[in-house]
Amino acid sequence: MTREAYRDGELIREFDVRSAATVMSALIGGLFLVFFLAAFLPWLLSKGMTAAVEGLMNRIGFGTFHADTIWSWLLVLAMFAVFTAFIVAIATGILATYNLLSDRTGLGMRAETRVRELTGGARALPGPRVDDDTDDSFDDLYAEAQRRNIKGRSTMSKDELQKALRRRRRTTGRKTTGRTRRT
Repeated sequence: MTREAYRDGELIREFDVRSAATVMSALIGGLFLVFFLAAFLPWLLSKGMTAAVEGLMNRIGFGTFHADTIWSWLLVLAMFAVFTAFIVAIATGILATYNLLSDRTGLGMRAETRVRELTGGARALPGPRVDDDTDDSFDDLYAEAQRRNIKGRSTMSKDELQKALRRRRRTTGRKTTGRTRRT
């Protein structure tokens, strides 16, 4: 229910509101259908277990509701469809509000997955790579390794520093060199 996207040159993870609404609708709808069939089938066969449905419908405003026709059961189904749409709209609104606020405040979920891992190494995704340090000098890499307190940095080569920094960035977040990030 999340997706990766580029915002201001940075790979972030955000809620995919459409897929979240679809999943919630399917889950709530499936759950209701199980309970609906558990109440409807006994009524169909022997009029059993409908008291709970009748009681619920009476409580939500259908004063003298009786589940004695197919139309009354279709009314129950329609009421659940309205209930499901209401719950999904609320949850979708919450997720959309989160996405909007995280975009404006910069407090969104950061995607810590590297581009190469996302694509299986076959092709690059559009946009800049956050941890692309192939152009950095040894001194830049060493300074970042000092800031990140990487053990054994004084004996590492440039390639070893790059690998150690990439591992550390995956566990702590994005690249933090003293320079402005390339876009």
